Amino acid sequence: MSSNLKKGVLSSVLLVGESILKKMVGLVSTLILARVLLPEDFGIIAIATLVIGFIDILSNTGSNQYLLKVDHLDEKIANTAFTINLILKTFMAILMAFSSVFIADFYNDPRLVGVILSLTAIFFLNSLKNPGEAFLRRDQNYARLVKVSVSAKIVSVAVAVTTALTLENYWALVFGQASNAILMLVGSYYVHPHRPKLTLANASEQWQFSGWIIPQSIFGYVRTQLDSFIVSTNFGQSQLGSYHTMKYLAFIPSAHILLPVIQPFLVELRKTKDAPNYFAKQFNASFIITMLLALPLVCVMFFHHESVTAVLLGPNWIQYSHLLGAFSLLIPAFVMLNQGTRVLIIYGKTKHIFIYEIIAFTVLYSSLFSVGFDDIALFTYVRVAIENLVCIVFLIYVLLKYTTIKNALSLLSAFIPLGTAAYGAIIASSYVSHWVSHWVSNVFLDLVIVSVTTFFVFYTLVLVFHMALYKRLQEWQYLEGLVLRILGPLTKRLAKSKEAYK
Repeated sequence: MSSNLKKGVLSSVLLVGESILKKMVGLVSTLILARVLLPEDFGIIAIATLVIGFIDILSNTGSNQYLLKVDHLDEKIANTAFTINLILKTFMAILMAFSSVFIADFYNDPRLVGVILSLTAIFFLNSLKNPGEAFLRRDQNYARLVKVSVSAKIVSVAVAVTTALTLENYWALVFGQASNAILMLVGSYYVHPHRPKLTLANASEQWQFSGWIIPQSIFGYVRTQLDSFIVSTNFGQSQLGSYHTMKYLAFIPSAHILLPVIQPFLVELRKTKDAPNYFAKQFNASFIITMLLALPLVCVMFFHHESVTAVLLGPNWIQYSHLLGAFSLLIPAFVMLNQGTRVLIIYGKTKHIFIYEIIAFTVLYSSLFSVGFDDIALFTYVRVAIENLVCIVFLIYVLLKYTTIKNALSLLSAFIPLGTAAYGAIIASSYVSHWVSHWVSNVFLDLVIVSVTTFFVFYTLVLVFHMALYKRLQEWQYLEGLVLRILGPLTKRLAKSKEAYK
């Protein structure tokens, strides 16, 4: 293995480790703060974050991407990126400071003035970070960057939790973000000796690059956050806080369980694009494997959302647990969307992905506006239903375009036993939950028993169907061969260990 390849592998491991560790720390922080603060506190911060996020997108020049993309990075280019970034963010910060009063009036909550001004100051601090970090990233020297990032995350969580226990209000979330921004700013000057200077020597070239980044970023932000903005303007802060938090929790299984599972199979899928029959088989198998994990997760989160919410967030959030159940139904949509977009990327059809985004945005929000916003539960379920419907159509299009009708029907037939197994798991877990509630008063133990029952019954029924349909469905044959190839080396190692022990 060459030194560059080793460096790349080590960098990937570091970045993946950083992401997982920060998400775990962030999740722990959310679970603790949810027990101390009220949904209304999260709602106030969610409104301010939506506003600050929008001005951040408006001032996003893509400087980080440009500094990594440019053929040769020198101090002049780095300093120009720093200067452009500083000018835009300073202008946006001043604009936001003056607008804070009007935003607070719009939401009829004067507390938003102080929160928005504080988050604006944090937003400005981020523009002062040392652009010298780009030199480390280009050299794939991530050790110091990861150390600073993780340390800042841990300290900020400690500050937020400590402040929450002391003040018991939304300022805990602000102080947590402020401490993270300050530590990241100081750390950026610690990790690299470069010191920025104001210059616009390379401005024209950088702006040509940034000209496309800003509109793409705005469109992406509006598409993903418009529903939260609608909730913020049509419902109370408690509803917004619960909506925002439940949406975040429901996305965790997709981002941190399913996505890592999908990636290796999609790498293999790329290798088979020139062999249509094998590509179709690999496509079906990778999709089925991912859904084998997704379906029991959905069963637990949707049908036992009260128990999940009580364990993770505490009793103050149980009245909003149905939102977690609704958002859990986006897990299959995530799998379908990810599978379809990866196929389009494999065949270089990125334009089709952009077309999909436009269609999905139009269908989703035209439906939401036509339904109205009187009931947050109805709003959430319509949003989830439309998202799933659009993703199903998208996946069918990809299936028919890049495989065959026969393969699409084969995949559909393979899902009949999976759906039956999920239904059996739902019936069994509901019966067990009803029985346990009479004998066990501990909500955590109740959730554990229900979850174990769901997964056990689901996989038992899947195994039964596999044994019955093994010779009829090629996907099951392929999956068994795949499992045996994975277990083969493990079995040999265990046998060698036993021999050595003897």
